[in-house]
Amino acid sequence: MLSHIQKIIEKIYKVETFLNVENYLIHEPLSNTLTNQKSCKIKSKSSKGYLLISQDGEELNLALYLGRETVSNLKNIHLQKDFSSSNLSDFFLATEEISHFIYAVWNAMNNRQITIFEMELQAEVDKYITAIFYSSSINSGRVPAKNIKKKLFEDSVLNQDLLSEERERYRDANRMAMKYCHYLESNYLKKNDITSLVRDIRHFYRLGQNGKINYINDILFH
Repeated sequence: MLSHIQKIIEKIYKVETFLNVENYLIHEPLSNTLTNQKSCKIKSKSSKGYLLISQDGEELNLALYLGRETVSNLKNIHLQKDFSSSNLSDFFLATEEISHFIYAVWNAMNNRQITIFEMELQAEVDKYITAIFYSSSINSGRVPAKNIKKKLFEDSVLNQDLLSEERERYRDANRMAMKYCHYLESNYLKKNDITSLVRDIRHFYRLGQNGKINYINDILFH
């Protein structure tokens, strides 16, 4: 299921990492003694998963942590014909970390520097878009966009173990992504204009942090 989510995201945005995310998967969190000052841990807002990035010269090292229970639950989603709310938490968690993985690798391949906030903002959008496309594929084109948006943005809960700066970053990313996804739903999904939707999100994906923020602010005032 993880590689399937990866393929969906890469196909949607027309990007390729030439890597299989499952080869970088770990099921036990690494202790702090196994990380160093050159490492960057991009945690999920639930603190149930993270992407560990470390650099050694020009070599980028990656490890993606997801618990065995989460991965096991994802196998059931693949077999179901309804995309129920009970499944969405694990789907969002996996998609968030796979989004981080793809975004980090693709930008590194293109020699682009990225920020943690930029990764979180893109991941929030990716969770919404991936859920939309996946649910459409298993429900004969029907998309419960309102339910997905409510679960992702309105019912979102931050883990209490997060640092205050992390909580603020997640809230800001979630808020901005909600505005962008509302725009996508109103302007494209309700009109079933998938071609324009894909064109818009591919453009957004290739923007840096300031570009993404400015783009969202611009659409709010037009």
